[in-house]
Amino acid sequence: MSPVRAVFIKELLDSLRDKKAVMSAMLFPIFGPAVIYFMMTAMISIRSEVQETAVPIQNMDNAPHLIRWLTERGVTFERFDGDARDAVEAKDKDFVLIIPDAYQKRFAESRTAYVEVVHDSSRADAQAATQRIASLIRGYNGEIAALRLITRGVSPDVMRAVEAREIEIASKQQIAARALTFIPMYIVLAAFVSGMGVAVDSTAGERERSTLEALLINPVDRSVFVTGKWLAAAGFASVGVILTMLLCVIVLQHIPLEELGLKFQVTPMQVIAMVLATFPLAFLATSMQLLLGIFAKSFKDAQSYIGFLVFLPMAPAIFTVFNPIATQTWMFAIPCLGQHLLLTDVMGGKPVPAVGYVLSAISTMIVAAGLVQVTARFFKRESIIFS
Repeated sequence: MSPVRAVFIKELLDSLRDKKAVMSAMLFPIFGPAVIYFMMTAMISIRSEVQETAVPIQNMDNAPHLIRWLTERGVTFERFDGDARDAVEAKDKDFVLIIPDAYQKRFAESRTAYVEVVHDSSRADAQAATQRIASLIRGYNGEIAALRLITRGVSPDVMRAVEAREIEIASKQQIAARALTFIPMYIVLAAFVSGMGVAVDSTAGERERSTLEALLINPVDRSVFVTGKWLAAAGFASVGVILTMLLCVIVLQHIPLEELGLKFQVTPMQVIAMVLATFPLAFLATSMQLLLGIFAKSFKDAQSYIGFLVFLPMAPAIFTVFNPIATQTWMFAIPCLGQHLLLTDVMGGKPVPAVGYVLSAISTMIVAAGLVQVTARFFKRESIIFS
């Protein structure tokens, strides 16, 4: 048995015997997709509730034609008597639609007739319902305005001097992938979370238990110990990445995304491509964690240091949301960013060049191997063991 293999098996068995280590490694891969499921189903539920909720209205009889038009489009009403401001402020109602007494007269005279929507814009839970009724009223306004022009012998096209016609070239799959941009972030984040407990325990944990000295007195090069520990932690991280990815795909298949206007399907080949894209990150993440772990004097200290690493995989996703970029070949060579771009393109069904997978894998593994060598050099210092 080679020394690296011996250290790898030792670290792997120690971690598997530790129930807390296994639980911490598998918690995020299970918890992350569960959060996605409940978040998406909650959005769908809120949208359904908005469409089914009756609109509280005052003075309904003042606008019979408007009420009939809205009813034909699936809106139901409930009469409301009382102070609309107090009801909205007390959160008894999301909003209240008020038809002023002057509405019918102004409407009959072809003047601008006003309706009032009393709402609280600071309430996020009421925005969907408020925006829905406001959008419908704008649609009614456009239809009535066109009819008034026609009765005067004027074409409604006169009011549309210039109109932009959007020609969408993105597929429905690509649009859905853009809306689900947080999925690649979850998958990449799994690489940094799943192997963290093993990486920290095999460095700061052993240092805290005073077992690191007994291990290092063996006549074996320090890089052997570091490589074995690295591969064991990377094994946990790899399992976490694959589990997170598979559960996310399963969850998305069971969410009625069509109710949100999204169409998303994942083929087995896409799943394989996503695994190939993210697999190297497991090695990069654990190499960073090993390096930081040796500077901590205890397991607790190491967790506080390494906790900042979780922001690294989130950075590309946040950056591309606020600063959309056109993917170029050289970008695949940047660790984390390359994996994020690969996942986004694969989810959207875009053809990804093979060089993208090669560049991202090679660059990520080179950086990871370099960090392992740096960690091995630090292991040769007595201050790491005895301080």
